[in-house]
Amino acid sequence: MTGFGNKGKWRFQRVRLTESTDQLINPSCGWCRIYTVSPDQPVDLEELYWSLRENETLVQVMILIGAYKNQQFSQQALLRLEQLFRFFADHKKEMIVRFAYDNIGQGLLAEPEQFAQVLTHMKQTGPLLRLFAEDILVLQGLFVGSWGEMHSSRYLSKEKLITLSATLRETIGKKIPIAVRTPRQWRLLHLQDTILQDTDMCMFNDGMFGSASDLGTYGVKNRKDADWEESWNREDELAFIGQIHKHLPYGGEAVGKKDEGSLKNAVRQMRQTHVRYLNAVHDQACMERWKQEICKEKGIWKGRNGLDYISAHLGIRPVIRKVSGRVQDGLHLDIEIENTGFAGLLEEAELVISAEAEGRQSQSICLPLLPQDFMPGMRCKKNCQFAKEMESGRYRVCVQMRRKRDRRQICMANEPDHVKVLAGLFYNL
Repeated sequence: MTGFGNKGKWRFQRVRLTESTDQLINPSCGWCRIYTVSPDQPVDLEELYWSLRENETLVQVMILIGAYKNQQFSQQALLRLEQLFRFFADHKKEMIVRFAYDNIGQGLLAEPEQFAQVLTHMKQTGPLLRLFAEDILVLQGLFVGSWGEMHSSRYLSKEKLITLSATLRETIGKKIPIAVRTPRQWRLLHLQDTILQDTDMCMFNDGMFGSASDLGTYGVKNRKDADWEESWNREDELAFIGQIHKHLPYGGEAVGKKDEGSLKNAVRQMRQTHVRYLNAVHDQACMERWKQEICKEKGIWKGRNGLDYISAHLGIRPVIRKVSGRVQDGLHLDIEIENTGFAGLLEEAELVISAEAEGRQSQSICLPLLPQDFMPGMRCKKNCQFAKEMESGRYRVCVQMRRKRDRRQICMANEPDHVKVLAGLFYNL
């Protein structure tokens, strides 16, 4: 073994850190597709398997329950839902779940005649949702409204929204975020002095860029002139959404027209509101428009099409920017990682830094990475120290990132290996 009494014998050799334009495959973010099921009908899991996409970690599960408009779910229906959830969990697909009585725009006709029936359905599905809480990214909506989007329903008064929200939260537990459709609906359910970052309720937006109001998502009043429970204008609501979603999932569908959905406007607003996921199918016209627009910003994205840029930045996008090493009573490594994505971490992650050499003893160090340390645009600085004594030789220092809860890999946007990035070399030959 060689100690560090003579520091001059040990050296750190930098490597060139190159950023990639590849689209990363990371948990809890990206494009997703809708899988529509009706629990009154059998689900063909084999057919469902062949429709899964390897490069998508999310699925949106639309559960149509109109057949149970005025009756409870049968045990067979609940069993079918359990089989469906287990299928997606077994295939490592995180779920965006929505229950809806309607999917043709006739919410008033499709939903139960008695409000209590909606509450019963919530209570029946609660235990099942609890069982798969770690596999569900977000639960969209409160069961009511056309397409489950909380409009065109008789159950949208403040009092009924409070009852729906409280019932759903009580029955599903605290782990799954619940998303309402608009900022105003969120405010109806929260007191004005609510600490915005201390909440388990978020929003979803299926009208992104569809009009000046995102198809009724926003109002026209300035925040300073409006009441807490009114809708505010676009810019004020975008700022509000950004506050709520620092550590909660936000996404939906982009249905943009030319002005509202231009690449420049879309990227600015997605970054401001921390967009994590988008529907991969709806709408194709909007995505084709982004594909035809070219990025003009400096750097590696200049000249690339806008759809590629948006795809690569949904959610988190870690890039190792700088690494330095020194020898002082051990081998020290300093690392700087930037999150260039639209959104931050939802939960704690880990950096695994290893010094590896063929035929010699390797060492690994695990460093915590907290959500507040990894917001978009931030550079997170970490450091570690390897043992005071190591065998002489050449050690490759590599960095990996993973989610702490289940050790699921988080890819980094460095070339050529997104999973295990070579950060430098320590050697003493």
